[in-house]
Amino acid sequence: MSLVDNVFKEIPAPLLTQWGTDITYIKAATTETYNPTTGTISGTETNVTVKAVITKLNPKEFRGQYQTTDIKVLLGNAELGDYYPNVRDRIEYDESGNTRVGRIIDVDTYRGDTAIFHSLIVRPQ
Repeated sequence: MSLVDNVFKEIPAPLLTQWGTDITYIKAATTETYNPTTGTISGTETNVTVKAVITKLNPKEFRGQYQTTDIKVLLGNAELGDYYPNVRDRIEYDESGNTRVGRIIDVDTYRGDTAIFHSLIVRPQ
């Protein structure tokens, strides 16, 4: 185990428990099948309720590829286990009393030997 893991691994969980909000993390199906007759793709998604902090993007973070409606979602790895977020996944979150769905468009993972913290850029649908 690296020093990063020893020092920082336990930090996100209590902070997210205290300051985070519940969101539903929707893991894309690991195997999908395509039906050429109907044109549909089917597979079983996995929903996980996690604590996360949702913030707006700072204009310096746009890097020319993000929209002003995109949001940043911060979550710890304790909530997802050994699963790494990817752009096939989505989240559901509450915004002013309405349930919104957002597609993950970018993932930054902070890690030592194992993931500690994930920063997601999410585009509301």
